[in-house]
Amino acid sequence: MAPYPSTYRIATFVFRRCFTAKSLLVISAFSLFVLLLSNFRIGDMLFRRSLADKSLFFKGESLKAGNYPEQKCFLPKLEVDDPVMKKFFQLSGPVRCPVNPDWVYVENGTLKFSKDAIKRNGAFSCDLLQMRRGANDDTIVWTGKINGVVDGWRLTSDVFKVICTTLAAPHKNYTDVHLGVTQNPGVEQRFAEAKPPANGLNGLSLLVLGFDSMSRMSWLRRMNETRAYFVSQLGGIELEGYNIMGDGTPAALFPMLTGKHETEMPEARRKFKGARPVDHYPWIWKDFAKAGYMTSWADSEILMAPFNMRLLGFKHPPTDYYMRPYYLAIESMKKVKIHAPNCRGSVPKHKIWLDWVRDLFYMYENRPKFMFHFYATLSHQDNNDLMKADHDLKLLLEDLEKRGYLNQTIVVLMGDHGARFAKYRETWPGKLEERLPYVAFRFPPWFHQKYSQLVKNFRANTGRLTTALDLHETFKDILKFDGAGVGNLNNRGISLFKEIPIERECFHANISNHWCACLNWEVLPLTDETAVRATVFAIDTINSYTSAYRDVCAQLSLGSLTMASKIAANDDMVKFKQSLDPHGRVADFTESNSTAVVLYQLTFHTEPGHGHFEVTVSHALMNDTMVVSEKEISRINKYGTDSACILEKNRQLRQYCYCSTKSKS
Repeated sequence: MAPYPSTYRIATFVFRRCFTAKSLLVISAFSLFVLLLSNFRIGDMLFRRSLADKSLFFKGESLKAGNYPEQKCFLPKLEVDDPVMKKFFQLSGPVRCPVNPDWVYVENGTLKFSKDAIKRNGAFSCDLLQMRRGANDDTIVWTGKINGVVDGWRLTSDVFKVICTTLAAPHKNYTDVHLGVTQNPGVEQRFAEAKPPANGLNGLSLLVLGFDSMSRMSWLRRMNETRAYFVSQLGGIELEGYNIMGDGTPAALFPMLTGKHETEMPEARRKFKGARPVDHYPWIWKDFAKAGYMTSWADSEILMAPFNMRLLGFKHPPTDYYMRPYYLAIESMKKVKIHAPNCRGSVPKHKIWLDWVRDLFYMYENRPKFMFHFYATLSHQDNNDLMKADHDLKLLLEDLEKRGYLNQTIVVLMGDHGARFAKYRETWPGKLEERLPYVAFRFPPWFHQKYSQLVKNFRANTGRLTTALDLHETFKDILKFDGAGVGNLNNRGISLFKEIPIERECFHANISNHWCACLNWEVLPLTDETAVRATVFAIDTINSYTSAYRDVCAQLSLGSLTMASKIAANDDMVKFKQSLDPHGRVADFTESNSTAVVLYQLTFHTEPGHGHFEVTVSHALMNDTMVVSEKEISRINKYGTDSACILEKNRQLRQYCYCSTKSKS
């Protein structure tokens, strides 16, 4: 189904390369136009001219050998101390929570009474309300009350509410929701019955800790303790060319966890015909569960959760351990108990999230684990705030290493994308940083010895163009190793245990030009006639999305054009016809058609509402037509409550709709 009313549809073109001689005879000029439109890349001449002119994309030392100049995709070497970005950096100290300790806490599946709380308040007794997930992702159910629980009581519910009262008068009370880990009999049974993969990587566990809006540069600027320990002490390996595949967190996580883009899977968007929850998607944790692994998925948000904000979420719990019910439970307590910023009682919120990782390792220390945990609360609005979790994240990694858990675990630290909003995002370095999030892997020391070729290939790939689809293939290799060697350019996802060919570019990796950090744009004057025309066309397209809701959404017009740039294809892209070998490493450049498309990337403000957008417009020169794909329109400033009037009618349009005065009244 189209994302907007049937009166307006954007044509989507898909080019499939054909390899038979008969098929080649029928490739038309129009097919080439489609190929150019979707698989556009920079030419060597334009690239070298941009270097000679000291383009805004590159500064000072960034042009030296560290940028892997032998590659087709020349990745920009961004600077940690870039003066343009320095003004956005502010030290963010630790979270300061109330000194009065929580009366109870959880440790290794048991409820503990705080000795400090007893000293402060006197002896107390506690009752407990257990909680379970409801019929869907948005409901929870409080079950029977257990009276008189004692110190050391074994948990029977991962999430519970505790109500405590001091024994002596004047009576003091304590009520809050807590999170723990109870043993799941199904995990043990599955482990006992599962046969270890015959060609897996030694039954390794996988721990992925993701953080919202953290570019590679933001991580280097802000997570000094964690990075120093992870890289220098644990031997973590960082990917310098990891490129996003689309807009926002879902575009990062879907390819990584399913091997597919959201648009390639059945409809799951809210209020869309035929939409269903995402349970039936090919989640990779299902494969790990079949292999006997304990599985967990933990996201720190309710409304902004990547599979729940626009989508219908899960009908059933997706993994053995699922953190969303806990966040629903504490949301239900908001009107009952007020907490300090970033705190839950006396504990920082991020530490509760980190401690759950630790507790899962404690409970299943000798079992293989697939754990994918994502934290958005601190860094979504301000990268600086993630510094508050830096020390605690390092302590978690130290604890897991000291206890020997990391000796059988691949650890991945990652961001989903860089900062996307406000002034940070509007700078040229910020524009690139959004497209280059932080990703780093750590393998146990023995892995380097036993699988030396895999580690060698992985290190070779640190400077190559990589994506979430590559991470998906790498995760699959843990269960079913597909061999080392050199990756096939015809595959859009390549395991990082294979060497990625230096010929790889964005069109090989299924990255559209809008998101490709390899591209070098020619900056245009803001008075450029075609750029202005393309901007007006982009605004007309945005208005067409909201046309069916004109009673509440205002008609937008151009306020000001703030950035304009363009790119043209090189001869290799235009002349590419097919691969001459089965591995996709030898190309046939005998196509005779000439360049027919120019891409414009435009940043502009719209009125009313002062919306700030970044859009890529494709201009076909042969017939002077323009095309905008909805997925290449980015809203880069906050819209907050400006779009409140459209949320119940069609929340997919919230970034495009500015509620008219009439609808606000």
